[in-house]
Amino acid sequence: MAVTFNPVGGSSITIGGTAATGPFPKYSVSTERVEASDGTLIDMIYSISVTGKVIASGDMTTAGARQDSLHAAMIAKLAAMENEVPVGTLEIVAYGGLSNVLQFNDATLTGISFGEQDDDTAGTQVGDYTFEFTAHKRNSTKIGSEYTLASAEESWDISENAERYYESNTFTNLPSKTYTITHTVSAVGYNKITDTTFNDSGWAQAKDWVLSRLVTTPATAITQNVAGKERFTDFQGIYMGESSSDFIDLSTDSAYNHSRVAQSDLPGGSYSVTETWYISKLAVTHDFDMSLDTGEDGVTSVTVNGSIQGLNTKSFATRSEDKITQAESVLDNCLTQAYGLANSFYGATVTSTPACPLALNTSEISKSVSKNRSTGAITYSLGYNDKESTSANTITESLQITDDNEDHTNNIVAIIQIIGKADGPIFQDMGTTSERKRSISLEWTMKICDRGSKPSAAALTAVSAYKPTGAYQMSKSESWTPSTGGYSLSIEWAY
Repeated sequence: MAVTFNPVGGSSITIGGTAATGPFPKYSVSTERVEASDGTLIDMIYSISVTGKVIASGDMTTAGARQDSLHAAMIAKLAAMENEVPVGTLEIVAYGGLSNVLQFNDATLTGISFGEQDDDTAGTQVGDYTFEFTAHKRNSTKIGSEYTLASAEESWDISENAERYYESNTFTNLPSKTYTITHTVSAVGYNKITDTTFNDSGWAQAKDWVLSRLVTTPATAITQNVAGKERFTDFQGIYMGESSSDFIDLSTDSAYNHSRVAQSDLPGGSYSVTETWYISKLAVTHDFDMSLDTGEDGVTSVTVNGSIQGLNTKSFATRSEDKITQAESVLDNCLTQAYGLANSFYGATVTSTPACPLALNTSEISKSVSKNRSTGAITYSLGYNDKESTSANTITESLQITDDNEDHTNNIVAIIQIIGKADGPIFQDMGTTSERKRSISLEWTMKICDRGSKPSAAALTAVSAYKPTGAYQMSKSESWTPSTGGYSLSIEWAY
């Protein structure tokens, strides 16, 4: 029978219960349950107190011999506390060495105290001592979680984002919401000891538990409680519950932009990971605005500005991102729909009296697209106006018509100078008028795909619509700049 402590990396110490160490000590054992807030058992803490007496030995006739023997016993016991790792196996074996042994495989020696000597013997007969231990395993049995944890926490959050997506990228529909789901897992562990072997640091035990609770997608069902037991109601983060009817139906949405942030306090034994997902039905978000401006010339312009943000579909462990790939996949669709958006905005905003059909020219007067491959962002701007144009192949057009003597009101007179006539010449009306004239100036800026040849035939057709009946061409001139698509035609008729 004896009480022994076998620390990791140190020598076994018999606390009491033998002729050499003194009578069998008294002891007490108390327990404490370490539970999560919902009552899940994470661990057990055993507190063991061993109290006994050391009997002095030695010849009483030799001064200090018996007190010296007590000092020797105290020094031997203090050595257990002075071990670098005062953790090991504590055994309390009953009288007779029978089989029911109180054994704690990861007992930590937290303190040793020696009582004050009594006045009668002045410390020459007996010495009182107390050993204090804490343990988490009785024998080799680990209660609660398989990991050695002092605490374990896990939480889920969902929040609405400012960004929106459009069903099938049809921008005339109402936009749909996007969300962010956050999963936070944290734990505090303590050093893991098996029998007399050091296995793992507290922070590493916390890390192992935290990593066991992470998921690749919030749609993954969590089926075990924090202690790894099956007595748990399944939870899915994307629903904030068991099914889509619990909170919000995101069953048709997907998770993007998976990220993780880890923190560890090594001496504190803590480890935590916060992971987030961006929840959207599409792999992009899209935002656009429109502005309308009517100039002094009466021409109305509408500008559509848009921004596309691609979302990453790759896993957190993948070093590359494909945000720009997702953004580029919808760019053409966004540009195609820009005219319809602008024209609807124009029709709903501009009014005319008397009423006449209102529509913007399908030709863009301006266009810009910029891409950021690092962030996966694309911005674009398209401009349209309602200025009339005689050709679908032009970006801009200017048509000016000048009429001379259209109403036959110009007079032809003879101006006769008379010598000595102080009030000037004599004007004699000839009773006729001069020819009528019409001059037309046409300026075009051709679309980039129509700059390969001079558009003479189309321009002549356009101005001929304004040629007076029976008129004769008096002059014609053209200018042509293929690099910019600039073209001009000037023509004059007389009739």
